[in-house]
Amino acid sequence: MSNNRLICIGDGDNIGDVIDLHLLSGNLEEASKFSFQVKSALEDIATLAKDEIKASLVYVAGDDICFITSDDLGIEDILTSYSKYFFDKTGKTMSFGVGKTSVEALISLRTAKVSGKGRVVAFGDN
Repeated sequence: MSNNRLICIGDGDNIGDVIDLHLLSGNLEEASKFSFQVKSALEDIATLAKDEIKASLVYVAGDDICFITSDDLGIEDILTSYSKYFFDKTGKTMSFGVGKTSVEALISLRTAKVSGKGRVVAFGDN
């Protein structure tokens, strides 16, 4: 893929905590329901990314998603809309990291997570 690409990594915020709470409460049905909501939301986001911005999907696993797209899209607004979609479907926020490399994207994701979650951070942003 060319140098004008962006790697986007998204991760649901505190998803494991919600599952743990349901399990600790003995509520397997709610754990299953919430897990399905997360899975469904991520699958929808993957479809939106492929259809709307011609993203190339790297993976969708657990509460994570990674895809590659062009760097000329105004990606932060698009990812913010995907995060809002995730929240509407699950009641939980989602953080995104963006970079030219997977390392930059992962650093950006970690920055989004430690700076309050529910954020989109592009590598090099303050």
